[in-house]
Amino acid sequence: MPKATVIVADELCKGVEDCGLCVEVCPENVFAAAETGNARGYVPSAVADAAACTGCEACMRICPDFAVIVEQDKQSKEAKHA
Repeated sequence: MPKATVIVADELCKGVEDCGLCVEVCPENVFAAAETGNARGYVPSAVADAAACTGCEACMRICPDFAVIVEQDKQSKEAKHA
């Protein structure tokens, strides 16, 4: 069971080639380039391996466009606050 859910807002993302910070910073290789571009002409990041996400939130913290959201699962949230 993944520890978190990762969401990429395609239309906010500047793409893997023009930014790619989430791809570079992810220790678990969760991200890859999407198969199609967005309306702004970028090829955004996509979640390629959701099960590999550990919920570290490095991708969300480094994204300059707030295009990545990491939602911790309930058990992970409870463990952090215990």
